[in-house]
This record gives sequence, C-alpha cells and structure tokens, in this order.
Amino acid sequence: MSLRVEALDDRHELASFSCGNLELDRWLRDHARQATAQGTRTYIVLDDEDHDAVVGYFAIVPHVLDRGDAPPKLGRGAPRQIPSILLAKLALSDDLHGQGLGAELLVRALDTIIDAARIAGGKLVVVDAIDADAEAFYRHHDFQPLPNRSDRLVMKLSTSARALGKDWP
Repeated sequence: MSLRVEALDDRHELASFSCGNLELDRWLRDHARQATAQGTRTYIVLDDEDHDAVVGYFAIVPHVLDRGDAPPKLGRGAPRQIPSILLAKLALSDDLHGQGLGAELLVRALDTIIDAARIAGGKLVVVDAIDADAEAFYRHHDFQPLPNRSDRLVMKLSTSARALGKDWP
C-alpha cells in the first residue's frame, strides 16, 4: 500500500471513512473542517493505489503542558508551561486494522509534528488516548502516561525524532 499525507481541504471526500470508533468518524465528517479553520491542522492519509481513498487521518494543534502534570523526569528543569504539540486525533480505516498500518500512521503523524516543531518550537508530543486499546498502542510506541492521568501520554520530541532517524532540533 502506498500512503500519501495531505492537509485536509475541500476536495477530500470524508463521508465514507470509518475507523470503527463513531466519535472519531463523526469528528472527521462533522468537525474537522471547522476545527482546521480555527487552528487545528488535520491531515488526511490517502491510498495512492486505491484512487486516493481516505484510509486514515490525524490532527495536531499547538499545546502547553503544565510542568506539574508531566512525569517528573520530563518536567525537571522545564519551564512552568512546557511547549508541546497535541496529537489530537489519530484514526485508521477499520478495514486496515491488524496490518501494522496504525504504527505507520503514527510515524506519519510524528514526522509531521517534528517538522512543525522545528518551525514553531516545542519539547513534547502529547496525546489523549480515546480508550484502553489506544492507551496500550501509545504505550507500546514509547509514550509515557502522566502521573495522575493514564489516558494522557507524552513523548519528548527529541525521542520521536531519534526514533525516526531525524536530527533534532
């Protein structure tokens, strides 16, 4: 499968996308364009081999994390508000689950986040896991849960860049 990432625009047909989570499906169809107009950046993942079918998406937004909420190792020496990028949404078409493409989608999202952080700055990637399976997925990919909130996980941008073989900053 040949995947391509594009910023969401009016030519993308979203109605048929289904990831198996109604909340994520509805957000893409009903709110992604409006959120994009208000500062969130939504990216569509397309299958080049299947006539540009939408097979996934992710959304990112600038964020700050209070130092007191961060795991102690990440919060030590950080400013009171740690500049971050929130991976607000990540979803893969349900007919592609179980093929390792979720990890590929995460790689594409982190690649985009690293590029954005090089321009805007930041220290962490923050993600809110939508359910226990998502939490396990992010933990498997080296995200650390916050001390008082297991559904919110973080990773240093430098760790992401190193994992992807990219220089940081």
